[in-house]
Amino acid sequence: MNRNKPSNWLRYTFQFGILAVIILFLTKAFGNETADPEAYCPFGGLETLATYFVQGSLACSMTMVQIMMGVLLAVGAILFGKLFCSYICPVGLLNEMMMRLRRTFRIKFISIRNGSVADALLRLIKYGLLFLIFYITLSSSELFCKNFDPYYAFATGFKGELTVWMACISIGILFLGGLLVDMFWCRYICPLGAISHIFKFTLEIVILLLAYVILLHFGINIPWVAVLAIACGGAYLLEIFVKHPKLNPQLISIYRDATECNLCGLCEKNCPYHIPLKNFNGKVTCVDCSLCGECVSSCNKGALSVTRRKWGRWIPGFIAAALFFIALWIGSTTELPTIDVRWNKTVDEAGVETVIVPDEALAEFDMTGMRSVKCYGSSMAFKAKLQRIQGVYGVKTFVKHGRVTIYYDPSTVTPETIQEAVYTPTKFRISDPEAGTQKVKVITIRTENMYDKLDPNYLGMQFRNTGKAYYGLETEYACPLIVRLYMGVDEPIDEDFLKEMCSLKEVEMPQHGGGVKIIPVNYKYVKLEEKIDTIALRPYLEKMFSPFKAEFKSRVEKYAGRPQQTMSYSNMNYQKPLTLRNLPFLSNYLSQQEGIIGIYLLLDEDNMPTIRIRFCTDDISAEKIMELVNQPKWPIKYKEGDIREENQRFKFTDTGKVVAYIE
Repeated sequence: MNRNKPSNWLRYTFQFGILAVIILFLTKAFGNETADPEAYCPFGGLETLATYFVQGSLACSMTMVQIMMGVLLAVGAILFGKLFCSYICPVGLLNEMMMRLRRTFRIKFISIRNGSVADALLRLIKYGLLFLIFYITLSSSELFCKNFDPYYAFATGFKGELTVWMACISIGILFLGGLLVDMFWCRYICPLGAISHIFKFTLEIVILLLAYVILLHFGINIPWVAVLAIACGGAYLLEIFVKHPKLNPQLISIYRDATECNLCGLCEKNCPYHIPLKNFNGKVTCVDCSLCGECVSSCNKGALSVTRRKWGRWIPGFIAAALFFIALWIGSTTELPTIDVRWNKTVDEAGVETVIVPDEALAEFDMTGMRSVKCYGSSMAFKAKLQRIQGVYGVKTFVKHGRVTIYYDPSTVTPETIQEAVYTPTKFRISDPEAGTQKVKVITIRTENMYDKLDPNYLGMQFRNTGKAYYGLETEYACPLIVRLYMGVDEPIDEDFLKEMCSLKEVEMPQHGGGVKIIPVNYKYVKLEEKIDTIALRPYLEKMFSPFKAEFKSRVEKYAGRPQQTMSYSNMNYQKPLTLRNLPFLSNYLSQQEGIIGIYLLLDEDNMPTIRIRFCTDDISAEKIMELVNQPKWPIKYKEGDIREENQRFKFTDTGKVVAYIE
């Protein structure tokens, strides 16, 4: 071995170190309760940012960290090259490992020469895929890449928001392509590689953007889909026919000193993309170059270098790390709104705009602590609630910080009436009353900073952890907020204790699978009202209980006057939220069976939560219902022609209590 041959150990340290961190993070070895495989995805960040510019909303629940990862990838591609591809990307590392594995075991491979017809045709795939991904994402505000992304599939254990057949095909292409063709995925499939190439053709992209802005200035509105098609198609043509983006402001590059080169060919052989470096004298401008440094490490003559300096080979790795941490810092300290929408203007079918209230007449009102507004979907649900309030004309949501900004007409509505209109009264069952309980004591507390619908749940969990005889709570909108506490008649009223519980700055929430999550809050205790009431046990249980009723009208009419029965199952666990979430699946499934008339959740005469299935004995038996419910897969009808198999939601071990149904 030539001792003068420079090592590329820094790159390998970065690659395998990042891979190890990803594995440890996703396996929760650090003790993290939730592992988000998208947490630092630059491609998802760019999709989200594009969605924000086009639709005025962020795709899914992507955070500012992910957006900044995408922005810094673009900046890095323009100023420094494809550093993400060569130093960070785990899929790129896997592609290289497949290439090395093939060489180790001398597996026969397919050589596709750069610039050949096959090479040109295959390079079209990644640009077509890039167009498809952005088109679907921008149209739906959902990250389409998650359907097939091999990294996302592996990271979620095939349990994420993916389409299994798409993911299996992409994984097959990744492994089989990597074994047969050097860097097959990165060269021909990867849409992130395509977007990096777009940014490397900086001058051309700037010209395109300037042309777009000028056209907009003159009132010529070009559809975003046309801009997307021109960017993807233009970058493909540039990659095929130009190949060398010489007019970009890239600050670091590989350089070849022709006077030192002995034309041994090792650099081209060891380059993952087999770039013909012997054709360059000075700066290597090939669009495929990712500054991985493999060519520099393979050169025995010192003819290749980064930035013409011996120590230059360290620069790309440190820049990649710096860009990562800068993106992390900016993303952690800033935030774009998940949605930013107005409805103070209408546009008719002819395209004529009518202003209901001008922008300058609108006032802004901020609500904080909105923990239930935590993603794109919940932001849109909150927007729908606001649209029902007269005088409200827009909203911005900041899901990371739990804050919303509401735009309203102060001549029509006030912040107080808005807050009352959006407030959701909440009830929370803390614990079950002791056996023999006949009455429940009721006290009323006033609080502030507890207006999100999740706050009472968090507070109730803290009461549950004390082991005291507190049974439940419910809230009612007022300023300050009304919180009614239901407790044992013998439990003493300790105002100091209540004040402590209602003045918390953080709460401990048990997590599924073990562990505790600390959630910051800002509860404020105001006072304890003097009035103390009592309520009988049954009315209290009914107050805390959430019944369910799904009767199938056509069946009620069809089976009227015919013999009917009910099959009942009682279980204290049926009052838990999970039951309410699963009952629509049960009613949907059984509604497809002739003879089923209705599904109910109610309190029986013994105060037990009970699932009751009503059926006509002429068309179906209790035993048949048992057989149906205990099937491991249930066909669920989402809409006409859309039936999907879902996992079984309930399991009944016997036929329950079967009695005749009486109107």
